[in-house]
Amino acid sequence: MDAVRSLRARAAILVLTLAVSAWLPACWSGAAPSVKAGPPPARAPGRTTGCQRWVAPSGSDRAPGSRSKPWATLQHAVRAVRDASCTVWFGDGVYLGTNQIHRDFRRRVTFRAVHPYQASFVSPGMALDIEGTSSHMVFQDLQFQQSGPAATGVLVYVSGADTGVPSPSHIAFRDNIFHDSYGDDLLKIRSRAHSIVVQGNVFYNQADGEQHIDVNGATNVTIADNIFFNDFASSGRTDTRTTKHYIVVKDSAGAADGLVGSRNVTITSNVFLTWQGGVESFVAIGNDGAPYLEALGVLVENNLVVAKGTDRVYAIFTVSGAADVGFVNNTVVGSLPTDAYAFNVNIKGSNPKNRDIVFSNDIWCDPTRTMSPFSGGARSHTIGLTLDDNLYWNGGALIPRGNLVSPIDRDPRMVVRDPGLNFDQSQIVVPIWTGSGFRSGNRTIRQEFVRLVMSYGQIPADSPAVGRALVGRAPSTDILGRRRDRHPDLGAFEAGASGPP
Repeated sequence: MDAVRSLRARAAILVLTLAVSAWLPACWSGAAPSVKAGPPPARAPGRTTGCQRWVAPSGSDRAPGSRSKPWATLQHAVRAVRDASCTVWFGDGVYLGTNQIHRDFRRRVTFRAVHPYQASFVSPGMALDIEGTSSHMVFQDLQFQQSGPAATGVLVYVSGADTGVPSPSHIAFRDNIFHDSYGDDLLKIRSRAHSIVVQGNVFYNQADGEQHIDVNGATNVTIADNIFFNDFASSGRTDTRTTKHYIVVKDSAGAADGLVGSRNVTITSNVFLTWQGGVESFVAIGNDGAPYLEALGVLVENNLVVAKGTDRVYAIFTVSGAADVGFVNNTVVGSLPTDAYAFNVNIKGSNPKNRDIVFSNDIWCDPTRTMSPFSGGARSHTIGLTLDDNLYWNGGALIPRGNLVSPIDRDPRMVVRDPGLNFDQSQIVVPIWTGSGFRSGNRTIRQEFVRLVMSYGQIPADSPAVGRALVGRAPSTDILGRRRDRHPDLGAFEAGASGPP
């Protein structure tokens, strides 16, 4: 598992490199105002260093960008702000149109809402388009959405080009809400974009036939601490059962952009809820059936999947034409109509065979006794598949065999016992922002994240998952970022771990 350790180290370095100050909402105790146009308040919340500039819907791009005379658009702010570790504050209100970004900062610049989620970027196309030599930018506490059913294209786009020109790098999205794309993905990261962090955001309601996040020919990407779900009715939309994965890692362009296969991608400590969509998977590694490996070096760990819904799912996780992929210390709990309950590892189209796929330290729990065939795929399509030291629970019924691998045959350290997870999923409150707070009453994404983990991913101290994980494969922290002990637990949650959530 040296490859897993290497991926883990690279992801940690990337997150630290792009680190920003502590969560702003934790320092914010006032009531959230309604969304309205107007100048920013006289004083910025939280602590900042370096220069500060201001933007408001009522501002002007001919203004100097001061508190009293703010700019009007994100696009202009990127062009005009000094390269001096600045913070650009966005006042409450709606910012209409597309913001095309192309600037290589040498010092990190942060574009941040004064009041979290009250600055909303709404577009009939791309709300944010980051291309070419763009670097060292953080986007924080913002909302991104498309304007309605006639909208086209990707909501937020981070892309190089197929011609080999420089590509975006060192870009971070933190504590934002991405929702309701009608034309394409919510977020696409493609064509040699690299060193990208997507952390602590909420994603819901992509376009038909599309994903929440499409990592497509990119490298060194970390997707961490986010919440993914769909709830089309909340936006007045119909569940057409045609949307695709929540996250896909693949490469559609091949050698045309100078990179073959997405590489070094870490998907860690996320919460996945309430499936609405087509017969797809929550996370797909590879997808297009290309004649090359579409993803190499992918780590999927510490994630919580709350498997609830009536739409059919292909499998929780799928792999198609990829190599060196680890699914480690994930927790899957719930019941869904699936072709394969846990995973499908196969090839599509012209894919070469998969290589070195590992499932270890995971919890697979369906208390309703309705677990479908455990796995899907053809054994001849994969070279080196490991199923080792996982916990399985099918409400006391037998664990069903799989077309690809069966736990009873292939997992030498299998645990078949009830992990003690809370299965009452009848009243899941998904994190829809109402304008002044989330439906649960919480005010921040982090509060929502902790609520969901503690409600559906927490195992008790006497769980059979406690102390059973393989130390060499387990991450050092759990889904809440708390340090695991010397005898780590199976699944995403570490019982008895100390430290703030």
